Amino acid sequence: MTNRAKPVIAVDVMGGDHGPEVVVPGALAALPADFPFDLHLYGAPDAVEAELAKHGSAGLPVAVIPCTQDIEMGESPASAIRSKKDSPIVRAMIDQKAGQVQAVVSAGSTGAMVAASLIILGRIPGVDRPAIGTVIPTVKGELLLLDAGANVQCTADHLVSFARMGNVFAREMMGLATPAIGQLNIGGEPKKGTELNVETFKLLEKSDLNFVGNIEGNQLMLGPCDVVVTDGYTGNNTLKLVEGFARFMGALSKRPDLTAEEQAAFGPILQFLGKNFSYEVKGGAMLLGVSGVSIIAHGRSSVGAISNAVKEAWNQVRKDLPAKLAAGSQ
Repeated sequence: MTNRAKPVIAVDVMGGDHGPEVVVPGALAALPADFPFDLHLYGAPDAVEAELAKHGSAGLPVAVIPCTQDIEMGESPASAIRSKKDSPIVRAMIDQKAGQVQAVVSAGSTGAMVAASLIILGRIPGVDRPAIGTVIPTVKGELLLLDAGANVQCTADHLVSFARMGNVFAREMMGLATPAIGQLNIGGEPKKGTELNVETFKLLEKSDLNFVGNIEGNQLMLGPCDVVVTDGYTGNNTLKLVEGFARFMGALSKRPDLTAEEQAAFGPILQFLGKNFSYEVKGGAMLLGVSGVSIIAHGRSSVGAISNAVKEAWNQVRKDLPAKLAAGSQ
C-alpha cells in the first residue's frame, strides 16, 4: 500500500454491457459503512455524475475521473492500449502504476485489461506469465482455477509458476495453511496427458508445494484440491463449462414435458446454484502476477456482481496480495 490516508479503488464505469447505470450503483454498494477506501470512477463525466445523482452519493468518498475515450470489446487490445490513452482502463492503470490508486476493476474488454496490466503495471519479480485466476465452488468449499484464459500456450515452468501463485492466494485469501495443489489432466497417472502435463507433473512433484497429483475434470468439483493449474485454453473452457451448468439446470427446469411437481423440485436446486455457481458470487476473475491488483468483471455483470468485484479488489489491497505473491514466487 502507499502512504495515502486511504487506499483508492479505481472502477471503469464505461465497461460491460450495461455501463454506468449498473457499474455506478454496484461500486457504491461495495463501500463499507466505515469507508476504509475511496472510489475513483473513470468514464464520461456527464454519464457518471447523472448516475451518482440518482443514488444519493453526497458525502461518500467518491471522485469522478473524466475520460474522453473508451475501448470497444472487439478492438485489438494492444493497439487500443497504445491509441486510447484517455480510456478508463488505460488511465486507471497509469494511476495505479503511479500509486494514486491501488486496484482497478473493469467489466470491459478482458484483453484490454490483461494488456494494460502487463504493459503498464508490469510483472512482479519471478513471474514470467501472469495468469487469470477464478474461484469455483466444490462440495468441500472453493477451488482456485488458473490459468483461466490469459495464456493459451504454456510451458511446464509457467504452470509451476501458476501453482506457486495459487499457493500464496489460497493461503492469504482463502485462509488455508497448506493448500493442496493439483494439475488438471485426463488421468491420474504421472505419465498421462500431453508432454506439457508429464513435464509439469515431474516439476511439481519435485517442488516444495503440497502437490497431490493429477485431477480429472469429473473430480474437479468434488474438492480433491484447493488449487488446480492448467493452460489458459483448457482452463477457460473448464470455467465456461462450470458457469454453464447452472444455466443448463435452469433451462432443464422449464422443459414442457415436466410435471408441476418435477418443476417445483428444481426450486431449491436452482436457488443453491444461483448462490454458488455464478460469476456474480466473486464478481470477477483476477489477473495474478502483475504489479498491482487487476479485477476483470464479467461483461454481463449486474449491480451485485460489480459490488462483489470491488469488494474482492479491496480484500486484495488490504492484504497486500501483490507483495505476497512476489515474495512467494521467488
